[in-house]
Amino acid sequence: MTGLDNLRAIAQGRRPDHDGLLGSARFAWGQSELLGEEAIIASFGAHPFDLSHELLSIETPTGACLIGENHAIVADLYDGRIGRLWRVGEELEEDPEAAIDVAFDTDLRQERGALNFRAEDHPDLHSAAAENLLLAAADLVEKVRIGGKLRVRAFVLRAFGSPDSSAALISLFTLDNETTRSASFAYAVVGTSSNAQKPIIIYQPTQARSWTPRL
Repeated sequence: MTGLDNLRAIAQGRRPDHDGLLGSARFAWGQSELLGEEAIIASFGAHPFDLSHELLSIETPTGACLIGENHAIVADLYDGRIGRLWRVGEELEEDPEAAIDVAFDTDLRQERGALNFRAEDHPDLHSAAAENLLLAAADLVEKVRIGGKLRVRAFVLRAFGSPDSSAALISLFTLDNETTRSASFAYAVVGTSSNAQKPIIIYQPTQARSWTPRL
């Protein structure tokens, strides 16, 4: 089975054949994160991912994704087996795990600019596909910023694909422009295809929580 076959099986709550989902896999959905094969299969079994309107499917040696009109799954691949998953664009009805949202990047680089991307971090992204992906990601950042945010930082976590079809998983850290500062974090997915007139942008903002800086 291919990585996409494994991803489609998991999306419907089925266990892939031939250990297609690693036992130590991690799964992020909204503010919740699950660890382990059993928990991930149970989550998708309770909340199947709708494949009936699948628009874009991409697989490279290190990544795979299924992107619909307003929802997506992105996966890390290890010899075709899935080791990490992100589900974006659908709200989780259950209460999220307790968490503290931080204002800026978690890798502590603190680099300037609204969008962070390093081509060397994404060897499975064809150079000809990078420009359109980054333009779509920059457009998303600008729309979030003019929506009332004081500061928006976006980081391209995963990007892969060919000039015909490509995808990027993005993390967005925002700081609200209010008297009492509040921060929020969310994932977004951007997909481009030669068959689509414009990029697909999937973004599910999360509710901001209060953030008080302390020295």
